Amino acid sequence: MPIPPEKRITFFVFVVESPSAVDLYHRRSEAEIIQQAVNLNQIPCIVRTAVNLEAFEASLKIGLPGEMKQYEGHIPILHISAHGDSEGIQISDGTVIPWADLRQLLAPINIALDNKLLVCLSCCEGLAGTRMAMFIEDEGYPFYAIVANAGKPLWSDTAVAYSTFYHLLSKGEVIVDAVEAMRAASGEKTFFVETAEQSRQSYLDYIRSVDVPAAQEQLEEKLSQEESSHLAKLRKVGEKKKP
Repeated sequence: MPIPPEKRITFFVFVVESPSAVDLYHRRSEAEIIQQAVNLNQIPCIVRTAVNLEAFEASLKIGLPGEMKQYEGHIPILHISAHGDSEGIQISDGTVIPWADLRQLLAPINIALDNKLLVCLSCCEGLAGTRMAMFIEDEGYPFYAIVANAGKPLWSDTAVAYSTFYHLLSKGEVIVDAVEAMRAASGEKTFFVETAEQSRQSYLDYIRSVDVPAAQEQLEEKLSQEESSHLAKLRKVGEKKKP
């Protein structure tokens, strides 16, 4: 059920797009589609293109804070459109930004927003970005929640999915319901939303479940087997070399 108009959060979308050389050649731009869809709902949408690490960092350290001042009273939704995998995102010049490094860039923004930063990661295996919240220490979170895909969606899937997501948010739908609609509209069942708190708790539960002595014993046994196998191979090589 949609949130009543008087209780809805006013937001704007800040898109950081980092297309590959192939994307630029074929003039593929998710940001243009998102901006048009968001603007039709009379929601501000700002697009920044980051072709290298310097531009990417500037968009988050300078561009986003500047727009937050411009749209005072609006909560920003950060939309990152790039190529990626389970280890992080890749920007236009081929630079890979590991999740740990992206976490360092996002944490100050989330702190400034009092843990209200919603991040939409439009990249392959973007849900792996929840790893940014998986730490043992009781530190501040780098985001409130992430909306992303666990697999490798097509361009058409992501365009339809996120256009639907922002459209429904503008109508007062809660995030969980809007993500459910993303899956239905795009036909991609691997779009999810997960909060930083959920990610960290799952990680802590996993750590507690690990039998450390048993894991260490298994590791030592594996290393011993590998060493024995290596020595056996060396013996065979030595025997072959004998006259």
